[in-house]
Amino acid sequence: MTPTRTAALAAVGLALALPAAGCGDGSSSQFKEDYNQAVKPLSRLKDIGGSIGGAAGQTNQQLAKELERLANRAAQTRKNLSHLEAPDDAEEEFQSLKDALGDTIHDLRGFAAAAKEGDPAEANKASKRLVASGTEVQQAEEELRRAVNG
Repeated sequence: MTPTRTAALAAVGLALALPAAGCGDGSSSQFKEDYNQAVKPLSRLKDIGGSIGGAAGQTNQQLAKELERLANRAAQTRKNLSHLEAPDDAEEEFQSLKDALGDTIHDLRGFAAAAKEGDPAEANKASKRLVASGTEVQQAEEELRRAVNG
């Protein structure tokens, strides 16, 4: 596996491991509960590290299929999140998280397409975009957690 492919798959693990937004009183507590329910499609991917480790032996077609599966779960999570209303003091951070997750979904699909086509130059570009968007998801989630916790 190329270093780029390994880095991109590690970013998938980071981007898709959304923890609970945090807790607080009143609407923040309800938001936390709703948030945890909304991210369940991703939280079920407990062994992302195992799938990343196994990717070395996968064909490009198998990798593409796994990336599409992850993109579909991330898209379901984003859809679930779109039905939530963040506490007033966390609305901007919540929108940033949804936007960053949307970018990651796009980048997962782009990386999957490049893998499926066997295009190493495009796969390299896509994996770099995925690493960047995965980092943005983590940063946005941390900002949301701080906003929810006050």
